Amino acid sequence: MTAILSHRLPGGGAGLAALGGGLTPPDLDRGMWDLHRADLLGAPDAWRSDPGLRLLAPANAEDARHVPILADATGLGPVDRMVVTIDYSPFPLALVFHPGRTLPLLGFGVKYEIAGPIRASARTGAEWIMGGAFIDAMGGGCSAPAATHARPDWQDGFGEMRARLWPDTGRLRVGIRHPMDTGLADGIPAHHLTDLTLTDAQGGEIARLEIHEPLEENPVLTFLLPRDLAQGPVGITARDTSGFRFSGKVAP
Repeated sequence: MTAILSHRLPGGGAGLAALGGGLTPPDLDRGMWDLHRADLLGAPDAWRSDPGLRLLAPANAEDARHVPILADATGLGPVDRMVVTIDYSPFPLALVFHPGRTLPLLGFGVKYEIAGPIRASARTGAEWIMGGAFIDAMGGGCSAPAATHARPDWQDGFGEMRARLWPDTGRLRVGIRHPMDTGLADGIPAHHLTDLTLTDAQGGEIARLEIHEPLEENPVLTFLLPRDLAQGPVGITARDTSGFRFSGKVAP
């Protein structure tokens, strides 16, 4: 097992570990896990917990529309897919991460409708490794309208993309202005990002994300690139349910 790499992000290992809310092994197979494993992971028979996968989250959601999460599977070795699911959410599938040529680590934020576990499952070979955390939340994150709709000029910045790449650590941070409407708020139809892809200087795919309704409004994503790719440039493309496409490029 290799060392997990959360310490390479701001805050360091000690600060991240202090977030708490983690699920211990006896708690991992409770809640909606059986159903989600069958419906969203293809009902794998082989799954287990492993300290090489950490899902870091706050124990309490101060803002149900923005709950920061870090899924770190760098301690597992090669990972070809990571799936994030939320128990008791109207949209249990939050995202699917295909790490590709990045390291299997992803930072993101989600909307939380009700208190319960959030889980990250990583596929390594024929086996699934699962880790999770319990988040206490007042709820309403998925059914509340996006805050951006309160501004009459919200469309002026729609689709704006901002990114920064740190070549010394390999950290890549990408933000996109998007309401990420779930369709549950009265009078506001569903309108959210569906996928995001990172590419190298030659246009080859580095990593890919499948995005679903629980991802937060104006999402900000953190990736961890190996040293060669961290020298950039990195292309970023995304699209949403209305057919809009967004693109940009970032270099150190």
